[in-house]
Amino acid sequence: MKRCQLQRFWWSCLLLAGCGAQSFRPQFKPAAAPTQTVVLADLVHPKPRDERPVVVGLTTDPMRLCAWDLSAGLLWERPVDAKSAPIIAADAVVMQEASGVVVRDLASGEVRAVVDETGSLVGADGLGHAVVVTLAYSTASPRGAVAYVDGSSVRWKEPLNLPVGVPAISGPYVVVPWATQRLTVLAASDGHELARYHYNSTVISHASVDRGRLYVGQLGWLRLTESVLEHPEAKLVAYSPQKRELPGQPPLLRDGYMPITDPDNAYHRLQLSWRIGHDEAGATTENDLLWLRFYRLLFALSASEDQIRWVRTFDHDLVGAAIQPGALFVVDSAGMLRLLDTGGATLFSRDLGRSLRVVDIRPGAWLPQSPAAGKQPTELPPATLREQLNAAAVLDDDRLGAGRAYAVERLATFSEPEVTANLIALCAARKIPQPVQSAACLHLGERSSGATEVVQALRQRASFLEDTAAPSVGPLAQAAAKMQLKQAGPLLISHAEDPSTPTRDLVAVFEALEHLGQRSAVASLERFVRLHHAEPQGSELAPALLAAMHALGALHARAQRATLEDVAADTLTPDAMRDQARAALALLDAPAVVPKPDAAANKADEDDEPDEEQTDPRPYSLTAEVVRKALMPLRPELGKCVQQAQGAGVRSGRVSLVVDAHGSVEGIFVAPATLQACVEPVVRNAKFPATRLGRQRITHVFHGPSATKASLRAAAPGKKKAPRAGAAAARPVAQPAAKH
Repeated sequence: MKRCQLQRFWWSCLLLAGCGAQSFRPQFKPAAAPTQTVVLADLVHPKPRDERPVVVGLTTDPMRLCAWDLSAGLLWERPVDAKSAPIIAADAVVMQEASGVVVRDLASGEVRAVVDETGSLVGADGLGHAVVVTLAYSTASPRGAVAYVDGSSVRWKEPLNLPVGVPAISGPYVVVPWATQRLTVLAASDGHELARYHYNSTVISHASVDRGRLYVGQLGWLRLTESVLEHPEAKLVAYSPQKRELPGQPPLLRDGYMPITDPDNAYHRLQLSWRIGHDEAGATTENDLLWLRFYRLLFALSASEDQIRWVRTFDHDLVGAAIQPGALFVVDSAGMLRLLDTGGATLFSRDLGRSLRVVDIRPGAWLPQSPAAGKQPTELPPATLREQLNAAAVLDDDRLGAGRAYAVERLATFSEPEVTANLIALCAARKIPQPVQSAACLHLGERSSGATEVVQALRQRASFLEDTAAPSVGPLAQAAAKMQLKQAGPLLISHAEDPSTPTRDLVAVFEALEHLGQRSAVASLERFVRLHHAEPQGSELAPALLAAMHALGALHARAQRATLEDVAADTLTPDAMRDQARAALALLDAPAVVPKPDAAANKADEDDEPDEEQTDPRPYSLTAEVVRKALMPLRPELGKCVQQAQGAGVRSGRVSLVVDAHGSVEGIFVAPATLQACVEPVVRNAKFPATRLGRQRITHVFHGPSATKASLRAAAPGKKKAPRAGAAAARPVAQPAAKH
């Protein structure tokens, strides 16, 4: 650059400084013209730093500040009352302590200086024996300060009536971001302001020196060059990796105007780490990786696209990280230091011998010696990303809800049938965090592969004795409908008739029966509508009733016209139900639409059971009619049981039976429990036909002798309107309970 150009540049800086002073009235000392023509080159081309490779951390109770040399081991430990995480700055450690913002000697841990007793630590940087510290003050209006520590004394301190960000030392200059878009250059010798820049097109809260380059930024890193300094009015775009939605949504860089958080803050365990690099094409992300630490989970994310490279799980929370070319240092709360390669394998590990709250790692250029030839890395993650994501999703730690849900979201992008099985297991797990289960159930309902797994899960669900251990029916029904699994139809009918099927799942079950064209479900749908159509406005059964009536119309169940007409004409039925009944009647009379075959939807997985001619004479399942016939001879005895208990206010009972594949009764559950002793011997010897479905649960409601005949009349379809919920009604088998 020519001398006259430099003179014009520095005169423009002084003019900018004058205008800025009138607008924001900073408390910096009056600007002084630079006396050397090399200032610009010194500022934008700082010399690479030769820094000692160290780890500094705070232990758990009792709290101590410890320092380790990465190549030599423990240096020292000191009892402290820390109020922030430590910052390594040159040959010092800066930290908020009970006595104020303190600078300690890195070699010994002894206090060198107390910078301020009332301010909060915002940031720090160092070079040689010099340390620059920025502070924030808790007042009605934001205020900050910059302090310069040389050795063991505070050489100067400059207050400012606006917030100050994270500083950097570049040669003989201190670079300070402030007021979100301002950048000031101070003389390290006395704090005089030499230049000021106002960047309207970007946000600045951090300044940093990394490998001989000076950067500023907040939403990304912007390298300071002669052009950037000469033209602050130009539109500037900071470099950043591709943005994406992440669990906890940690920022690319922490807010540089906020004080350093306390040692136990979750920020130190939920953090996104990355380092800027350069190649011939310009700015890049080191290793093309972002590292997301989520307590015990570590996600390696591609910087250039929204993709996960790998994920590892750990036994303890990760409390610190530092990025090297081709590697990442991490330290966990148990004090284990690891060096991971870009594939997630452990190249090197060392036990620091202390349980830690938080650490700061500054490896400098240090890397451990390469492993001996032929020696394989240790602690390898699972072989495939799919297996890694599933391992993260099932990790038993309730704090990891958002991180595990994120793993489920990414797991669901794989099309393998094994993933469907993984999602079924997660959706069925009732004791996992709600975000994890919700994500698994949502994506299970969207699966287009894994038909065998879905059918098997529906079959298992029908045989489970305890709902809490069974896969959710709703998402399985949605998956079956999406895959057009005709073989799932009878299973879904069984679940529709099962009183233990949760109300929230009934809509999905009824819609799936409609999409699968299961006309054999018409009788079950009609019984449900007749029993519950008069539910009051706002009932949790309302969505299921609407779905059931729509299915009757879509399935062209003309034999059930009378039921729909009764509902449409019933003045005690809510208007929404009556309207849906009229819509179902219109749909019932509309011409049937023959859907075009969908090759993709009808394509079976390789593991799907092939369609073959059914030669087994056994019925598939116990239908309502079969159960009614089996229990008909027992009605008088069951009525006597109710009659004997009428003195205790009992008017009816309900028995749930678990019937095995051979038709034998395995389990009997009676409500109210006072009827158990009388009813159990009666139904113990009931005979049911063998079925192909296997173990099945059925429910039968019975009444006293005087109510039986009237109840059966009321329950007969197509003759009289079914009683509303709460009225006495005989439900011969597998009828939905009152909650349905």
